[in-house]
Amino acid sequence: MSSTPPPSSSPDPPTLSTILISHLSPTTILLTYNLPKISNAFTLQSYHDLRTALLWTLSLPKITTILLTGAGRHYCAGKVLIPPSAGGPTIAQEIAAGTALAEVLNESFPKILIAAVNGAAIGWGCTQLTNFDLVYASTNAFFQTPFMKLGFVPEGGSSYTCPRLMGRQHAARLLVGSERVSAKEMYVSGLVTEVIEDGGDRDVFLEKVCKIAVMIGGYSEESLRVVKELMRPGEGEVLERRKAGEKERVALQRVLSGEGASRAMEQFAGRVKGGGNGSSSKL
Repeated sequence: MSSTPPPSSSPDPPTLSTILISHLSPTTILLTYNLPKISNAFTLQSYHDLRTALLWTLSLPKITTILLTGAGRHYCAGKVLIPPSAGGPTIAQEIAAGTALAEVLNESFPKILIAAVNGAAIGWGCTQLTNFDLVYASTNAFFQTPFMKLGFVPEGGSSYTCPRLMGRQHAARLLVGSERVSAKEMYVSGLVTEVIEDGGDRDVFLEKVCKIAVMIGGYSEESLRVVKELMRPGEGEVLERRKAGEKERVALQRVLSGEGASRAMEQFAGRVKGGGNGSSSKL
């Protein structure tokens, strides 16, 4: 996969610690979650970095299309789970970072968003995909939201967006059953646009999706802007999604403030550490 130098008049991309930025074409940006040692699980900094990167793209009028993927084997294995007592972020910090990102990564984001899910999409790694216009998945990809296993609740407005996109029963398989669901099954349920046959080779997969992103980025700027506006949910749907997000934040704050949640995070961290893979605990 080759990258294209940015136009000389473009503002320099921000330097971020968790995300890599590259130009695929004069109209297409690639953002890569770059914490492969922890399967690109989100830290507090990841929220800030993704928000910064998306805001930067808004300063580039010629950029119409943004592709996101994950470095290494996986797309995004949720959030790093570290209890505040062990040095992790506070509940207030988590909610503030998530809310700030949601103000940018939502139904009103004006550019075409494409996800290239190259492996695990767990928890937030899965629910974030409801914000994307197109979701391409590798044959190796899988999807899971283990909220119930940890005694948590859905987040990111997923209690509204997943049933709306996938149907109530398919969504319940994720949000209630916490099942691991394959890419082909997620295609059937409607969250995945297409499963890309790649022979298990991440580079082949990403090359194919990059070609799609560049092709879309080459379409008329005005046409892409207008179709994005036309496909935007109506005011009623937007309001319902925001209500769901607010209810989730209240519920999360309540359950995460309890002893059970801290105990679950500590136990989960212990299981991951005991597995000897060197990765942090994730959701």
